Amino acid sequence: MKSTPKLLLVALALSAPAAFAQTGNYVNFESPQVNPIAISPDGTLLLAVNTADARLSIFSLAQPSSPGLISEIPVGVEPVSVRARTNDEVWVVNHTSDSVSIVSISQGIVIDTIYCKDEPCDVIFAGSPQRAYVTAARSNAVKVFDVTTHAFITSIGVFGENPRALAASADGSHIYATFAQSGNRTTIIPATLAPPQSPPTNPNLPAPPQVGLIVDATDPLWVSFIKFTMPDNDVVEIATATNTVSRYFPRVGTHNTGIAVHPVTGDLYISNTDARNLVHFEPNVKGHMVDNRVAKIDIISGAVSNFDLNPGTDYTLFPNNTALSNAIAQPMGAVFDSTGSNLYVASLGTDRVARLDANGNILARIELNTSATGTGVDPRHKRGPRGLAYSAANGRLYVQNRISNSISIIHTQNDTLVNEIPVGGYDPTPDTIKNGRGFLYDAKLSGNGTQSCATCHYDADIDLLAWDLGNPGGDMQTVQSTVPVLGSFTFNMHPMKGPMTTQTLKGFNNSGQVPLHWRGDRADFLAFAPAFASLMGGTQLSAADMTAYRDFVNTIAMEPNPNQNLDRTLPAALPGFVGNPQTGQSTFNTNQYQPFLTCNTCHTSTTGGQASFIIPASALQESQDFNVPQLRNAYQKMGFNNAVGAQSRGGFGFIHDGIDTNLFTFLTKPVFGNVQNDATKKNNLQVFLLCFDTGTAPGVGYSRTVTSVNATSAGVATDVTLLQGQASAGNVDVIIKGRVDGQLRGFLYQTAQNNYKSDKTGVGPYTWAQLQAKALAGSTFTIMGVPVGSGQRMGIDRNMNGVLDGDEPPPAPLQNYGSGSPPCATPMAISTNSMPSIGNDFFAFTCTNSAPSSLALTLVCSNSLPAGMPFFGFDLLVDLASPEVYPLDMYADPSGFGVAPVAIPNNPILAGNQYSAQAISLNFCAPQGLAASNGMTMTLTMP
Repeated sequence: MKSTPKLLLVALALSAPAAFAQTGNYVNFESPQVNPIAISPDGTLLLAVNTADARLSIFSLAQPSSPGLISEIPVGVEPVSVRARTNDEVWVVNHTSDSVSIVSISQGIVIDTIYCKDEPCDVIFAGSPQRAYVTAARSNAVKVFDVTTHAFITSIGVFGENPRALAASADGSHIYATFAQSGNRTTIIPATLAPPQSPPTNPNLPAPPQVGLIVDATDPLWVSFIKFTMPDNDVVEIATATNTVSRYFPRVGTHNTGIAVHPVTGDLYISNTDARNLVHFEPNVKGHMVDNRVAKIDIISGAVSNFDLNPGTDYTLFPNNTALSNAIAQPMGAVFDSTGSNLYVASLGTDRVARLDANGNILARIELNTSATGTGVDPRHKRGPRGLAYSAANGRLYVQNRISNSISIIHTQNDTLVNEIPVGGYDPTPDTIKNGRGFLYDAKLSGNGTQSCATCHYDADIDLLAWDLGNPGGDMQTVQSTVPVLGSFTFNMHPMKGPMTTQTLKGFNNSGQVPLHWRGDRADFLAFAPAFASLMGGTQLSAADMTAYRDFVNTIAMEPNPNQNLDRTLPAALPGFVGNPQTGQSTFNTNQYQPFLTCNTCHTSTTGGQASFIIPASALQESQDFNVPQLRNAYQKMGFNNAVGAQSRGGFGFIHDGIDTNLFTFLTKPVFGNVQNDATKKNNLQVFLLCFDTGTAPGVGYSRTVTSVNATSAGVATDVTLLQGQASAGNVDVIIKGRVDGQLRGFLYQTAQNNYKSDKTGVGPYTWAQLQAKALAGSTFTIMGVPVGSGQRMGIDRNMNGVLDGDEPPPAPLQNYGSGSPPCATPMAISTNSMPSIGNDFFAFTCTNSAPSSLALTLVCSNSLPAGMPFFGFDLLVDLASPEVYPLDMYADPSGFGVAPVAIPNNPILAGNQYSAQAISLNFCAPQGLAASNGMTMTLTMP
């Protein structure tokens, strides 16, 4: 045996993430998990999406507190939801791939892929005959598919922003979808009509600039300007018999996430946050930017009742340790137990699960993060619960954690956390993301635990709102910038800046991104550190923490622009708009709207439409100086319509305060010279900007499943030509996953050789024609475009250790020996929750048939005693004279299931080390009060 550091001592120090994960082969889109975990109809299997690894994990629930990983099936890029239609057929929604993977558990592969634009989020089955309903979030539609043929049936347009989570009535006659970015009926009054700001409280400040005003769209003071209506739809009801909208439910919340149907009454319960952006100035919203709630919708009357998840919180006290110990922030997934007596809600922000009654009273708060219970905070090891699955038969609640990529298991009899296991056999998430992601979502970094950066930067993106975060007591700020043509300027920034729309955190790793903020008053991302105190009410992060946070943010990429062609070219027209994007691109780059100035002068197309300088207020004809903003997500901001008599989904559009409803209106400003009155140029520029490249090619994630039925079809030929061409152009890598010649195989397209390298030495490479022939002979596989640099990992070398997936030896089995003694009722049996691989933070020894609710001990030794040695009435099967002996506390739940967690250090030198283990429990039915399990040997393996 190798000489190694003491296993237990090293393990007690939180170990690093798994080895070999490199940022270069992993692209992070920060896709929102919606319903990432589910249970099969017969209750025997747990299904969970491994968003990071683009796989569906299948677990056996034979041991409810320690689900055993059975298989992992590759699906699309960034899966976010899973639903089982039958015990074998599972549908997985892939957010970045714009697809739904239909999986056969028995075959271990995707058997069909449904293309579903744009940014699908969830799927549910309902109606008679049964159909599949998929939310297409960015398209503001619910799309309907035949569950047998998988054919597209219809698209149901819905009037609300970003439909996501789905639920169905008990009889399947209706489905319900939440709107994740529905707004809260607030909108903007232009600066020219708004009253002057109140005088600053800092006497050293000059008069503040004239700015717009955020108001409620129904405010009677502004009826002379607001001649449009905002329905503020938050949940939609669709009748499955006609596939039409039957009702909307407004005024539920600003961001509506989870949805649960009461199993008895049929009432809807919606987890949500409600934005307080009508409150002006940073000091007044400090630590209280939103209310965290659950809404009850009476299914008969439609009446809405909202329950505060943090009742009685004193939002003026910082720090508020009582609030920190109990806060439920950023509520996500919601699920009822079978009786309807208990509603469980996942708290993304504070790593808790809340148990409520049907009247919204909080009955229990269950901690998920053992390193940050109560007031404790540990962003680097945050869990981030998003999805819930309840098993009535087993009395367990399964919680999927997005940030730690793990599943927490709660025993519902006594609200205890009994285990935590990895979502899959491998997590490719790079250290940079693991170390920094928690800082975005951790609400405990606020002074009362009720908000985080992600409260507004929803999943690192925008919330489609404007906020007035000025500070009347603040100070002037001086910023230097050099402006092309005009020269160098000194800008004096007033702290009472007025309403500003939330900007995305995606795509920051770009040379044109700094300075930051609408006014360029943040030199870089690190300059936001003071906001943790001034806005969050917490403590300013250290330089090391801010650096980790910044490095994570720099990994987040934007989704592909859905308005581009799949080959990354611009269309000649955009449905619903006038103008030609191709002509608009030429106008953008070459038309001098003022002497020496083109759009590309400031909004440099090669840096995402941004340049690193501030434009003087006089040049913009504004009251303040403004930074040059990026243009890549313009297509996401078209929900505002303030025309007379119009109905508007949102209340904010373009520019800093969201006053412009569209880009055509923006381009009508006098500053744009020869564009201002030229409708043709404005139309062409608008549609070009709505197609502006996001930095991610549209071919990323695009998939086609190939079978004997369609292998020679024109559609498959077109898609293969498209993907191979995009690979040659450097826009994507191309992989294939599936069953070929009866074996599970992966392939990577090699552009230079025009063939597909397999994941096993001696197999292939194959040309497309050869793979096509194999499909005709019965093989089934899916070809998919993936981010450039990810193909090797996603196609043929999952852990990037240089050994092809097909050449990897099978994981070293865990060997049992001896037997439990004495068998008081049923013998104790020791096992593990996952493979003992290096860097497995969630490894644990488990034991069944221990004494219920008892304290046990797991002995881990470097040597075993296969023959056993009599010891206090049982056979001792581990050698206490070993060079390494580690006693681990094990606690058994009421069913007698025990868990002894021990993170395995991420130290390759440990690979190959062998250990033996035995569990020993207090048990009064044993002759001397002790019972023991069998023995088990394990060999530490590389991940």
